[in-house]
Amino acid sequence: MRQSDNLDKKAIPLGMIRTNVKLAESLGFNTATVLAGSHIAISDLDNIEHRVSYRQRIRVLENILRLVNQPDYWLALEQEISISDFGLLGYAMVSSATLEKAIQIAVKYHKMAGAMFELSFFRDGDDAVLRLDNLLADGPVGEYLVQDLFKGISPLIGVLTGEVFTPSKIKLDYSPVSQRLNYTRAFNCDVEFNQRYCEYRFDAALLDKKLAAADSDTARSCEEACRRLLIQIDIEDDLISRICTLLLSTPGEFPKLDSVAASLSIGTRTLRRRLKSLNTSYQKVLDSVKQKLAMQYLQSTTLSVQEISDLLGYSEVTNFRRAFVKWADMSPYQYRKQFLDQDQQTQLGY
Repeated sequence: MRQSDNLDKKAIPLGMIRTNVKLAESLGFNTATVLAGSHIAISDLDNIEHRVSYRQRIRVLENILRLVNQPDYWLALEQEISISDFGLLGYAMVSSATLEKAIQIAVKYHKMAGAMFELSFFRDGDDAVLRLDNLLADGPVGEYLVQDLFKGISPLIGVLTGEVFTPSKIKLDYSPVSQRLNYTRAFNCDVEFNQRYCEYRFDAALLDKKLAAADSDTARSCEEACRRLLIQIDIEDDLISRICTLLLSTPGEFPKLDSVAASLSIGTRTLRRRLKSLNTSYQKVLDSVKQKLAMQYLQSTTLSVQEISDLLGYSEVTNFRRAFVKWADMSPYQYRKQFLDQDQQTQLGY
């Protein structure tokens, strides 16, 4: 699934661009060619605090993919992972008590690393699933982003656990652009194509594995720093995005308008006025977040409608049902049944 978004949000750390450029240089391509049309100057690469837009990174990746022109190259490329590569997020993960907690933190704060997709995490029977959705790029760039993420997960989990790690299955929502055997070798597991979602699956029993570097105090302080940094990231003053981030970090405990304003370091009246200028309101943003959470809970958990209603802060389950019908033109039960029916049909190849 692909979703359009504001591609001019400045959310990409320049360190990520610099890594791409260094790889291209090692292959014999000059920096100016790699950056052509991206509006990123060579001198910008030294500014580690600077961020560029999604659109600029897409252009850089388009340039590199065109210059290399070998889909097999990216599948065969080995990835070396270091916790320090992820900054605060890396230390929050490695100091977590268990692998499951580390993954939950990674998913919660993955946008800090300039991710160009949404990432969700859930259990499906005996499988633990990382599902990628809403890419901000199509075609070769989108496929590269999926492969780059999925190839990086295995060594990352290996570093966290101190053991060699491989997934049980990879699902991709596109057709192979290389021989299928190359994908199997790249991911070291079965790979299925033309699926409904892009998914990285592994044995859910591993989620309880304790991490050797676990330190509750370090984990707590690093996660708090991640939370603060995520809020502070200047994404073209995208006020709605920042409010959504706040709300999604505390599902079930949605703050009042004045608390949100305080977290954003602006006055309540100013926040209300700025939202009005964007043709929205705090209540509309809150309802949108509740809608997304409700649909995610219905899709990926076995929580009852009553439990979901409670998690979303509704005083009466009838109020939640009424709101959901307004969002989806069907009841929560009908939505879950429709989703499960569609998922089953996809698995059967219909």
